[in-house]
Amino acid sequence: METIIILAQTKTGAAIEILIFLVVAALIGYLTSYFYYKPIYLKRIHALENDISGLKKEISKMGDRIKELEKTLSMKEEEIKELKKKKKQE
Repeated sequence: METIIILAQTKTGAAIEILIFLVVAALIGYLTSYFYYKPIYLKRIHALENDISGLKKEISKMGDRIKELEKTLSMKEEEIKELKKKKKQE
């Protein structure tokens, strides 16, 4: 009877030990891949951030350009109205 209890304890102990080893191996694999790929992706992230900042600058420049064009458009429309008034008066 005692041999069955010892056998059951060793199977349970072995199963727990195997699970612990698997968890540790998974943790080591995860950390290794994280530290290996981190510099590679950091370079990509910095490049993309630089692209984003450049595009934001272009957007602000285009916004200013749009405002300028809207002003010139309104000026031209006023000129057209004035010319139409002059033609009606003649």
